[in-house]
Amino acid sequence: MSNQQLLPLQSLPPELSETIAANLPIALAILAGYLLVFVLITHLARRGQASGLSDHIVASRGLSWLVASLTLVATVLSGVGMAGFPGTVYSVGFSFIAMILAGYAVTAPAVWYLGRRMWLVGKEHDFQTPGDLLGDYYQSDTVRLYTVISSVAFNTTYIVAQLLAGGLILMILTGGVVSFEMGVLLLAAVVAVHLITTGMRGIAYLDTFNGVLISVLLGAFGVFIISHAGGVADVFTSLGSERAGYTTAPGLTQLFTPEVILIVGILFTVGNSLIAPAAWIRMYSVDAEENFAKVAAMMVGVLTVIYIFGTSFIGIYGQTVMPDGTNPDTVSSLLAFEVMPFSLAVLFLVGVLAAIISTTDSYAHVLAATVSRDLIREFINPDISEEHELLLNKVVISLTMIAGAVGALVYPNLITPLALFVVAISVQLFTPLMGAVAWPRASTEAAIIAPAVATLLLVLFQFHVIPNPYITPLVPGILTATATNFFLFIAISYLTPPQPLSKLEEYHGLINQKL
Repeated sequence: MSNQQLLPLQSLPPELSETIAANLPIALAILAGYLLVFVLITHLARRGQASGLSDHIVASRGLSWLVASLTLVATVLSGVGMAGFPGTVYSVGFSFIAMILAGYAVTAPAVWYLGRRMWLVGKEHDFQTPGDLLGDYYQSDTVRLYTVISSVAFNTTYIVAQLLAGGLILMILTGGVVSFEMGVLLLAAVVAVHLITTGMRGIAYLDTFNGVLISVLLGAFGVFIISHAGGVADVFTSLGSERAGYTTAPGLTQLFTPEVILIVGILFTVGNSLIAPAAWIRMYSVDAEENFAKVAAMMVGVLTVIYIFGTSFIGIYGQTVMPDGTNPDTVSSLLAFEVMPFSLAVLFLVGVLAAIISTTDSYAHVLAATVSRDLIREFINPDISEEHELLLNKVVISLTMIAGAVGALVYPNLITPLALFVVAISVQLFTPLMGAVAWPRASTEAAIIAPAVATLLLVLFQFHVIPNPYITPLVPGILTATATNFFLFIAISYLTPPQPLSKLEEYHGLINQKL
């Protein structure tokens, strides 16, 4: 998101600015109502919080399947899902959503299959971060350091992206009373205080409420769009002669071929909903192994409904209602005021803000846990006590939010391409994870070399140092790099020895015995 892209968001259509100004007390009252619920949830989470590090990071492994599902939904959607994805459909058509849905059709079984295994070894060995699992299984500080690099890159980038979007939403909701810069700083401060005082339990409680709110609002948005258009068919026929380009593959860009829809969709959603550090830690936090089937079904069911009747309808109907040249990031907000009553449109913007808060606190939480546990404890101060590690975790949260606010205010033009790029980097940890919990032949050498080569390829493709042999949407080179990762991981594993028998028993023996 560039500085030039920020300007249209701050310069709303004159009639909308006048409407918000005339009804500002209503908008502020709805915003205040959400903030009141936010404070109440924070209070309840603090009352239920235990004092230990485990409760702060993984909620003492006690999240019910419903809470775990909704916290995954709220984290995955984010401000990007509420505003960016509808804008992408507005720009390139339904093929983008088809790609995401194809990805979740595979990601849900992966959450069931791999999530149970991650949970089982996590509980057995008291793992709390991705580095705990991979570093221990491969007995390698290098592999553990990969998880730290992935976490810092992924979470920092997405925190900045969320603060950017949150500052803009607060500015709109308050009619400019809260400036963009002040909105960014306020959001960063609120998330920091919430995280420091409640930890993972507070995230889960808030995400449960936010997940329900977001789902209901996007569903209601779809209903109002259908009513405004005159029927479901009219949402699509209103596109006129451009209908085919927006509703069929390969879409307007001609990039969304069937193989791209399937393969890139799987890589993107697996990377964002299972391998991403915040999602990974949620695999540890579920209360029982048998609940992963419910988590997977709930996640894919809710997200499918949201993406079809919310995201895709917003983007497609936006092409009919919004004039050419509209900033895609503003389509969902502008269309809300076009098709819904003012109060509901404001509530939708509050829902976007809720998604932003859910994602920001999740990413800041896991970044702090990764830096404290996998970097400082493992490489700098191995003898740190649990009490001091918890304190360090809270300090890192504060520093993370300060850095995120600075990034949002100073370097916004770097965020969008970097946000997509770091998802591709996170995907490269999929092979070591498969080896640790599902493929006993995997070797330490493979876990070190294959992800490193794939990540290097991604960098070279990104900066056009070498030609990309297979063009894909979202992230250049993600398919080529990931295929190379899988090939090298398997080949090197067969050429080098697997883990010692004792380590295989600790992981695969345990999994075979329990599952």
